[in-house]
Amino acid sequence: MKTPFSALRSSFLAAAAAAAATASGSGFSLFQGDASGCADASKSIAVGGRVGDMFYNPAVLAGSTAGYAVQAGSFFTRPHLKIEGVDPYTGKKYRTSGKKKWFAIPHAYFAAALSDDVVFGLGLFSRIGLGDEFPAGWFGRYNSTKVDFATYDVSPALAWRATDWLTVGAGLTLQYFDIVLEQDVDAAGVAGLRPYNSPSPSPYDVHQRIHGSDDCAVGWDLGVKLDPVERLHLGLAYHSEVTARAKGHVRYDVPAPIRAAYPGFFGDTRAHGKITEPEYWMAAAVYDLTERLSLGVNVTRSGWSSWDKLEIHEDEAFLPGHDVLGADKKWDDVWRFSAGGSYKLSDEWTAMASFTWDDSPINRKHADYIVPADTREIYAVGLSWERGPWAVDGMYFFENINDCSFGGRPAEGVFSGRYTAGFSHAFAFSVSRQF
Repeated sequence: MKTPFSALRSSFLAAAAAAAATASGSGFSLFQGDASGCADASKSIAVGGRVGDMFYNPAVLAGSTAGYAVQAGSFFTRPHLKIEGVDPYTGKKYRTSGKKKWFAIPHAYFAAALSDDVVFGLGLFSRIGLGDEFPAGWFGRYNSTKVDFATYDVSPALAWRATDWLTVGAGLTLQYFDIVLEQDVDAAGVAGLRPYNSPSPSPYDVHQRIHGSDDCAVGWDLGVKLDPVERLHLGLAYHSEVTARAKGHVRYDVPAPIRAAYPGFFGDTRAHGKITEPEYWMAAAVYDLTERLSLGVNVTRSGWSSWDKLEIHEDEAFLPGHDVLGADKKWDDVWRFSAGGSYKLSDEWTAMASFTWDDSPINRKHADYIVPADTREIYAVGLSWERGPWAVDGMYFFENINDCSFGGRPAEGVFSGRYTAGFSHAFAFSVSRQF
């Protein structure tokens, strides 16, 4: 029986995975903790003010409420990206793109002041997500036809204001992990009836679907907030690696002629694998130039060298000698830089803006269609309204994804080409209430 909670979790995972096709940061990290954080992450790391800022730095929870507070909202995006490739056997050029639609990544937070200096917080969000789906029969189908990869994170945290200038925080990440990978297998090519993984149409493609999940991967978070002198605010946060040990199954949709000719091949089976998500170091500085205007900078180091390979072990090989599925990734650790600020227009209204440069960890020698993206620039603006116990934050950003050229690896279903014309429009809102 599917409970309301499991239905909500499934919807959350599907939304987070699909939205992350180009809404994600480096690799397939998600930095969309709440609307104000999307518009000005420096303030969320070093100053706080919203319960959702615990997504970036658990230490800022200590300034989020004197009683109880809740916050909820969602991030919405419409990604666009084209992929070009060249048939290594005929020289024919191909171009395609994923499906164009709006997707959502929801978030929710709760905080309670346990004393004047200690605040407990609880966050529900997704820090990892990847999703894309390509048309049936597209030229890269032997590498990927669909990917849904997302986490559902439940994060309890505590923040303690030790002195007037020092606050520390710590928390846990309890994570549900879910992954779906789909691709076609060139059965005709395996049998030697045509060039292997030729992108030209074939009636003998076998469709492969891998599904795995981990019900409780665990990570941890630490944060520090410093106010060393008047008007200067500093924040530092660490989010640990999370290792998900997925278990699931592999299923095959096999054309009748292939099933008849090779009855012992392409059998459904159980499978397992391990994926280590990166650690993150976040640091920010904010300076209040006036009572109304604050400027800030922040930097994030993402440890994507943890994504060395994708390896899935089948209990029974779908072809002799093919009991391990996957490929080398060999990604790099990368940096994300952002600068922005906020201006208080009135007692109720505050405007925010920022620019972010987000490097790509992808090793071009191992680039594929599962993560079709590269370095990106993000231009964001936001607006906040506060009256009494209520606050509403809104944000819009435009994301430009740089073109990326790469060499072909026909044995893996990847052909010489590039990602091009990548961008996304996105907006977010968050509603907060103090009690």
